[in-house]
Amino acid sequence: MILHDFLYEWDGKSRSGKTPISWWPGAYRVRIVKLGDEEKGVRYLFPMAVFLKAVKTDAVMNTSLKNYIHNFAERISETYGLDAHKTMWVELGERVMIAHLSPDRQLSDRTLFSFSWREARPREMEMFTPFIQDLHPLPETD
Repeated sequence: MILHDFLYEWDGKSRSGKTPISWWPGAYRVRIVKLGDEEKGVRYLFPMAVFLKAVKTDAVMNTSLKNYIHNFAERISETYGLDAHKTMWVELGERVMIAHLSPDRQLSDRTLFSFSWREARPREMEMFTPFIQDLHPLPETD
């Protein structure tokens, strides 16, 4: 079930005292999805997915989230009530890549995350297809 679908932009500046997503401007189409219905007796290890598609609203907005996913995940999780390490962060590009965040350590009231990226598996792509077919060109099937 699609919960939220919006454009998220940042300018690379910090006015609130928080670290910006990155120090360079960027923009992403974001779609937050609940993957499963727990009423049917199936519990997902990662019940939420956030699909990310880079968009340029300006010539300089070409920042990738590859190295900044932890900052982005922290901001989106805080705003939309997500558990960052129980969410699949899925970037739609030439390849569909998934980031998993792991809580690394607690610093005051902030959790620091380590993260790793991997390519989406075929079964995951089957599960994602209904949610991303209008965002991402899917490979042709025979």
